[in-house]
Amino acid sequence: MRTGVVGAGVMGRDIAGLFANGGHDVTLVDVDPDALAAARDYHRETLRDALADAGLVAEDDPAERIVYDRSIESLADARFVVEAVPERLGLKRSLLADLDAVLDADTVVGTNTSSLTPSAIAADSEHPERVVLFHFANPAIPRDVVEISGDDASDAALNLAVEVAEDIGKHPVVLGAEYRANCLSRLSASIKCAATWELRVASPAAIDGAARAIGFDRGPLEFIDLIGLDVHLATVDNLAEAYGDRYAPPAESRERMERMREEGRLGTKTGEGFFEWDGETCLVPETDETYDVTPVVAALVNEGHRLVADGVADAETVNDVLKRGSGGEVGPFDVEAMLGSEYLRETLVRRHEETGAGVYDPVF
Repeated sequence: MRTGVVGAGVMGRDIAGLFANGGHDVTLVDVDPDALAAARDYHRETLRDALADAGLVAEDDPAERIVYDRSIESLADARFVVEAVPERLGLKRSLLADLDAVLDADTVVGTNTSSLTPSAIAADSEHPERVVLFHFANPAIPRDVVEISGDDASDAALNLAVEVAEDIGKHPVVLGAEYRANCLSRLSASIKCAATWELRVASPAAIDGAARAIGFDRGPLEFIDLIGLDVHLATVDNLAEAYGDRYAPPAESRERMERMREEGRLGTKTGEGFFEWDGETCLVPETDETYDVTPVVAALVNEGHRLVADGVADAETVNDVLKRGSGGEVGPFDVEAMLGSEYLRETLVRRHEETGAGVYDPVF
């Protein structure tokens, strides 16, 4: 199958690599020649090792199946195209208009959006029925999930998205309804937001150390570093359009993060954020500080209940999405079973009374 990816950043280059490793002939498009050159070097020098580390066998050299181009016209013969450009609605709509001009009417377009919806992105498209959510966890190669949805998408488009996800060795999860931030990103947003509220009472190292201690692969502040502080703040602002202040940090944490952004402390990509980084390794310092992580995981469980109530997925699927998407051992409903609904609800009520933060407003 001929597939395409638009956007040669970290996510786009990994998605292109996964497509190539799944046997697809891939065209990676970006207007920035430096981004294309960096992606080409990554595919030639690092991709096979990244796939192997994720347990994905590369029987030959997948980089040989990837071509690089600056022109959208190069995607004219693609059957499936993923857009992985920055989270700006105007940019994504403009790109979709460009794709409409060159793609066949039955070519499916997947959006890797984490804070918008396929129907919003496709609102001005000539073929809104072909646009589906095709959302990877971050990092894309090792995490075994692709979220798929589309309230306006055709069955044929959704079915092809499932087929492509399976081609590349990923577990497809078809969500019951599209919402901003899908399932995985809403869960992630809840714990990241709660962690920024908990910075009022604990250090980043204490918060993340406590999260790891109960089975999470990464702490919430490390994850902000991983995706980039600039991306996190832009995502918070995007989500505010749909959810108000549910995922908003307190004013003092927002000011702190904006100072960090101004100073260029964006996380992994600059070597320092909430933590220092050695390449892709987060250097979380040891600390003797004690911190009870219950408020953070209570916010996570709360969001899990919201997702079920919204019809996005059932409890078993929500659990599975978080475990697959985070690489951790526990989902929100596992946490609820371990700690007890009443205890978690009492924690939420107490924190909501103290802060007024929407993330703590109990729904169960």
